[in-house]
Amino acid sequence: MPLAGSSQYKLSGTIRDRTTRHPLALAEISILNSDISTVSDDKGQFTLEASSDFDSIRVILIGYELLKVEVKTNSRPISILVRSIPVRLHALEVNGLRSPGSAATLTQEELERYSGLSLRDALNTIAGVDMQSRSPWGGQHILIRGYYPSADNGRTDGENFNGLGFQLSIDNIPVTDATGLTIMDDIDFSNLGRVEVFKGPSPLQGSYTAGAVQLFTPVPAPDETSISQEFLGGSYGLVRTNTTFQSSAGNSDLWINYGHQGYTGFRPNDASRKDFASVAGHLYEGSRQILSYYISYNHSYEELAGEIDSADFYARKAVSDSDYLENNSHVEIESFRAGVTQQYRFNSHLGTMATLFATGSTLNQRFAHGFNKEENLNFGGKLSLNFTGGNARLRTTGITGISFQQSGQNAQGNFILPFISPPFGPSTPFDIPSDAQNHAMNLDFFSQWQFLFPSQILLTAGAGLNFNGFQTQNLLSGQNIFLDNPVLTRSFPLKFSPGISLLKTFHSRVSVYGSVNWGYAPPTLSQMTNSAGKVDTRLLPESSVQYEAGTKGSQNRLTWALALFDLDITHRLVQETAHSESFYTNAGEERNLGAEFSGTYALWNDTQRMVSAIRPWISWAWSDFRYVDFRDYVPSSTGNDSTVADYSGNKVAGVSPFVLNLGVDLKFRSGFYGTATYRHVGQVPVTFDNSSFMKPYDLLSAKLGYRHNLNRHFAVDAFLGADNILGSTYYSFLFVGQNIQELAQANDPHVTNGGGDGYILPAPYKATAYGGATITYTP
Repeated sequence: MPLAGSSQYKLSGTIRDRTTRHPLALAEISILNSDISTVSDDKGQFTLEASSDFDSIRVILIGYELLKVEVKTNSRPISILVRSIPVRLHALEVNGLRSPGSAATLTQEELERYSGLSLRDALNTIAGVDMQSRSPWGGQHILIRGYYPSADNGRTDGENFNGLGFQLSIDNIPVTDATGLTIMDDIDFSNLGRVEVFKGPSPLQGSYTAGAVQLFTPVPAPDETSISQEFLGGSYGLVRTNTTFQSSAGNSDLWINYGHQGYTGFRPNDASRKDFASVAGHLYEGSRQILSYYISYNHSYEELAGEIDSADFYARKAVSDSDYLENNSHVEIESFRAGVTQQYRFNSHLGTMATLFATGSTLNQRFAHGFNKEENLNFGGKLSLNFTGGNARLRTTGITGISFQQSGQNAQGNFILPFISPPFGPSTPFDIPSDAQNHAMNLDFFSQWQFLFPSQILLTAGAGLNFNGFQTQNLLSGQNIFLDNPVLTRSFPLKFSPGISLLKTFHSRVSVYGSVNWGYAPPTLSQMTNSAGKVDTRLLPESSVQYEAGTKGSQNRLTWALALFDLDITHRLVQETAHSESFYTNAGEERNLGAEFSGTYALWNDTQRMVSAIRPWISWAWSDFRYVDFRDYVPSSTGNDSTVADYSGNKVAGVSPFVLNLGVDLKFRSGFYGTATYRHVGQVPVTFDNSSFMKPYDLLSAKLGYRHNLNRHFAVDAFLGADNILGSTYYSFLFVGQNIQELAQANDPHVTNGGGDGYILPAPYKATAYGGATITYTP
């Protein structure tokens, strides 16, 4: 009822930090499905007035979770507690109406639509994202908007199956090293609380061409302590156990997990063993300071079965490459990560965030034609100054900072020419031995500011200033150690990468935006080193610019996002071969035009009914990715370069022009829940000349579970699931190259004069099943 003598409906209250109970200024409080909003004052207090009754409000504050609250107008003032989000560098909502660009967030519930052990399944439901893995649980790379990390003639070096062109972090600790390489074999994807994906270059994410992926461990619920034990088993000897302790009380929280995973594989030499131990937590010092930490130890052993050709693949043969088998091929990684982040608020307007981290690893790998061993050590830090200011008419937020990372590597190995068959022993000739000390350094200055004007217009402007340098020393002279060999250094000039966007929100429910962002990707040390061990210091970084326009909305039961983009990449790094030597050149240009759509519809939501929630969802990506200026050069008899192949106008290899994901999430009042997902991937060109394509495929997956509190102390979550229910023939990884002869094996019946190792990593041809349970004890 309205107040006496007034036609207004009114709500007053105070916004406070959930942990410290400190009042929070400049929080935006808005009535859902209206354009009525206000901002809390220095005491955290606010008042909302409307001419009609309202029952729900939304609270938005930088560094805090988005909160929707059911309210009753004309009642006594209320107190609203909001929960801080530790270690979040970007402003406003990641995937909300005010995100000026394409970003997506996977919640813990969305990560658990599948078994939860592989990030690939969940990540591939995001439009424009394709995660592949060379082995069942390792050798991953992530393609964002068609940026294939290495155009390398199909050679099976480490860069082709590990990530390049994007930045990956976990709890604000970089997984991507200073060279730009990302190895994910030793990441425990089964214990993530949230995943955020940023598509395309951004000043706050290092201006990488493809974008960034941020992983976050779970944060314990406030004032709750629990111990849980999970067991999961599945097809082909899959076994997974997790033992987790988490607690949140007073001014701290703690999360500890140990996980063990085993897999025997569906092909010979396809097994996997992993052990993960992780500790994460936060200390809340009064109302001004949050200290966050993350420590992990990881051991991963992935057998390598090798690539196969299309003849065996479409015949659905569970075979492996004989050379890989003979040489006992595998990748073994032992690693640790440690980092600490301090957030400090001087006042309601100004704060800082500082991170220090160190990571180390050893890598031992045997492959079809040799072996290599690496010892890696990375360390660095990040410091940012965060500002929030303004009033109800103009709000300003800004982040300015610097990040630094230094990587060191001792690398030894030997490449045995393909015509020498394994197994390799002491008498095997040292054809191309290596023993090098490598170093890389990355320095990144960044700044981004947002201005929220009246009429809900948001202007975002920022820039990154990036510096990269490499250093290598070959310790071999012939086959002997020689410490006085020269040290080769390559420092790239400072790269300025700006970005700007403009966003307009209508009635707090629909927004439209446009943005332009510049990015880059420097060549790695291995790209600057040719197959004969010579270092080319003339290579230029790839440069990129992304134009994007889109709309996002949340109205009634429907939430959607639509983006149109143009990602243009110049100085594309391509591997060439001349006089039996392979080397990289800045020979290519690529233009990726595309459209992406995602939507969710709350078809049913009533906790009192037998079926309490039905939520269908969709995501699709359409692409027209083309080589604009893409040629293969070799020296001519006169000493001048000549073009032997021109791929201009062809479709980009390794990317499907159409990908569709459909799904539905169900919840029942009894505690049962279920999910079903369908994925269609169109035909994919394998080669730059577009002479060979992979056939389209369809995947169907489903999961059914039951959650129930047995009593006040014990709860159970039991589940069964299946992947590839249709028994489709599909691949987990695809190598690309200039033509099929350079990819296919010599004995491929469909290819003449094949000279490669194969190019397809098959996934299981039959449906696979899994099941398990988690028992949780709460004191």
